[in-house]
Amino acid sequence: MKVSSKDMAAAPWRVTSEAYAPVSGVFPGARGSVSSAMRMRFHCVFATCLTLLPAWASAQDSGGELPATFTSDRPGFANTTGIAAQGRLSTELGVSAAFGDTPEGSLPLLSMRFGVFHWLEARVRGPNAVGRFPDTGDRYGVDDPSIGFKIGGQLHDTLAVSSVWEVSLPLGTDGFGSREAGWFADLNIDWSFWGPLTLTPNAVAHVRVTVDETTGETVRYFEGGGSLKFTWQLLDVLGAFVQGYAIASERADIAIQVGGGLMWMVAPNVQVDAQFNAGVTDASEPPTAGMGTTILW
Repeated sequence: MKVSSKDMAAAPWRVTSEAYAPVSGVFPGARGSVSSAMRMRFHCVFATCLTLLPAWASAQDSGGELPATFTSDRPGFANTTGIAAQGRLSTELGVSAAFGDTPEGSLPLLSMRFGVFHWLEARVRGPNAVGRFPDTGDRYGVDDPSIGFKIGGQLHDTLAVSSVWEVSLPLGTDGFGSREAGWFADLNIDWSFWGPLTLTPNAVAHVRVTVDETTGETVRYFEGGGSLKFTWQLLDVLGAFVQGYAIASERADIAIQVGGGLMWMVAPNVQVDAQFNAGVTDASEPPTAGMGTTILW
């Protein structure tokens, strides 16, 4: 999901940015300027407030009625096996930040999922505003949106499966979007092997489009990999997860990322999540942090 590691880290292999690190100028010994880090902090706080306001407003109007089905693709690298409730719209909003030599932030990480049947949902993601904050000066742009569908269902009391297929549309701005359309596909399995504990393996494939810096020609290349997530439902409204993934491509060495996060149902139709991920190989993306909300309308 993503698929690049940046995509996976930004929003569930919702190739988040399809988005959900050492922080330059913040931690001792980190590279980069303090001014860049301060700008990054301000943008993250502001974006977080904008992200959580819709969740707060929706929670006030929920009326305490339990939704028919609630699922979220936000937490973790992989998409969930759950399908959006039939005939209802699920929206996801978030903000992500990557820290390193060039800090980067993305929002609103918008995803809209509509339940067509109990086994099929239509989905639209993005576009997202992206800000990069190098020492040489801030840069802003918009990444590519994507459209697609998810199919899935419960195979057994303890086993569920889903698959997501998406096509990215080359509508982003220069330096932030692609010149041509790309595609993404994944397979997700949930195994509830004991009580509140669930194991989620995931496999992903992605065709990416980039520009050769030497020739200026458009180049397509393949990325593939997988992830593993372990989820513990601590309470009815609170869950925690740890995860890891490995991704490789024709143009880069294998990248391995690990992380974890929390999910909190603040209302019957509203969930808030937060996660942090860090790379463990030289080819990995810089550490990332993200938070957001899912609302079932």
